[in-house]
Amino acid sequence: MKRTISVILIICMLLVLASCDSGEELKEDLAHEIPTVQPTPEPQPMPLPPRESESEQIEPQETEAVFPGKIAIVTNAIDGGPEEEFRSAEAIMNKFGREKVIIRTWPVYFAQEPEMMVDILTEIALDPYVGAIIINRALINTNAAIDAVRTIRGDDIFIAVAFTAEDTREVYAKVNLSLNINYSGMGAWFVEQASKMGVETIAHYSFPRHMSHPMLAERRDNMAVAAELAGIRFVDLLSPDPMEEGGMPASQLFIFEDVGRQVERLGVNTAFFSNSCGQNITLLQQVLAYGAMYIQPCCPSPFHIFPAIFAIADELELSCNFNVGEIIEVTREIIAAAGMEGRTSNWALSSQTAFTHVGFMYAVEWLNGRVSQEFGVIDEDVLLRLFGDYAEEALGERLYPQMSQVQADSETFSTMFEFLMPFVVF
Repeated sequence: MKRTISVILIICMLLVLASCDSGEELKEDLAHEIPTVQPTPEPQPMPLPPRESESEQIEPQETEAVFPGKIAIVTNAIDGGPEEEFRSAEAIMNKFGREKVIIRTWPVYFAQEPEMMVDILTEIALDPYVGAIIINRALINTNAAIDAVRTIRGDDIFIAVAFTAEDTREVYAKVNLSLNINYSGMGAWFVEQASKMGVETIAHYSFPRHMSHPMLAERRDNMAVAAELAGIRFVDLLSPDPMEEGGMPASQLFIFEDVGRQVERLGVNTAFFSNSCGQNITLLQQVLAYGAMYIQPCCPSPFHIFPAIFAIADELELSCNFNVGEIIEVTREIIAAAGMEGRTSNWALSSQTAFTHVGFMYAVEWLNGRVSQEFGVIDEDVLLRLFGDYAEEALGERLYPQMSQVQADSETFSTMFEFLMPFVVF
């Protein structure tokens, strides 16, 4: 697919619904249009060498598409969370058929409607043909709903969850498989990528409300420590809180005006990061305008920030239909046309979509008896292979995340896994 794409950075769409995932959603309304600034010409490209974890050492295997019975997928409604989660379920249903795949959605006000969540999973469990349930995402009150399923079906139904929001030990006791982002490791993962791209300084925008959140503070602290070890300067930058006076427009305007000042002070080989999704809209625009560097949004995904900046979804009429390869290809073309090759990157896979697909396909393996059906046992080789299968289907090449088991207070949870997705450099 080749097409002529304007180099001008068109900021025609700033209505982005996003969240900084932490088990709770940190939502910020985006409703402010930012004026466009022309990019600085002729920055030097800095291509990224292959990462060892992205090698093709894990051989693909044929996966039997047919499975007995039905699989249910429970996800957010489109207006209740990241659209990727619902669309990934929709894509699976389109692939396998409505007679094999059931989709149910959580109530939008899930925290106030725990009984409805129990009713949804109870209805699914009462269907004897349903052999597995994939829940993406496992919001507050999901544990109680799973209890209802176990009361009806015991351990003869496979349950996989993603983005768990409740106590780790309680989740571990109830589900067969849990998939989450490794938020703790994201800071060091960011720095490793920055180092490979030749970053000299990392500029981290935040505000006290976010830094009082343990997950966000830990990511920032780990990023600072990893930067020092890598010989990269780390700079904290204070920005206005989008939830305070002036709201998101004032916060975005500050970023719009401050990036140029910081590039002049810190240099063009500075990678900018903000843990506010709304700020990232303006931040990436200004990074491109001033020829600086950008490693990832706060919530990394090929469908986050870059498509909004370039109106890619509008042009391709994808509307989150999740053609990952096409999104990446068009993004790469626009970045190249702006003379910014090698200076921006993002995760090559969306965890929101990957977790739905991998959880579903592991359930297929479980239902077909190709992995252990013993509760508390997960075949890690199969799990990682399924990520490669999904990447190959989505991107045409086998990529693998960094995978680790969840640990808490020196205890390891054998069926709960955290992931850091491989990067794509534009």
